[in-house]
Amino acid sequence: MSDRRGTSTNTSGELPDMFEARLTAGPDALEEFFKRFQVDVGCRHPHATRNDDGSITVLVYAPDQQIKEIERAGYSVKRGENVSAIGRERQAEVGKGDRFEGGRSHPDGLGSLDKGRPGRTAS
Repeated sequence: MSDRRGTSTNTSGELPDMFEARLTAGPDALEEFFKRFQVDVGCRHPHATRNDDGSITVLVYAPDQQIKEIERAGYSVKRGENVSAIGRERQAEVGKGDRFEGGRSHPDGLGSLDKGRPGRTAS
């Protein structure tokens, strides 16, 4: 695996790595872009920033090859990090196994028990 900004380095052979990309275009060109290219905009409406010159910058996620196609089509793209690699790195932070030992152990912290939920009792 290369650094986060490198080319696609997915070793699983399943899906290509996705990269963050900031696309800048005029409103009409941007509308045409979304008709022409199917890109991932995350789990929300595309975040857009209107620039002083009237152009709009949107954050999208796409594989390396698709970003190259977008650039060849004449769009201004600023490539960001390999978000797939970041996701794989972050998976190391996720705990393994049953940290509550099948209900024998209880969470610690500042949370509170929801007494109003059926099947729950305060201890």
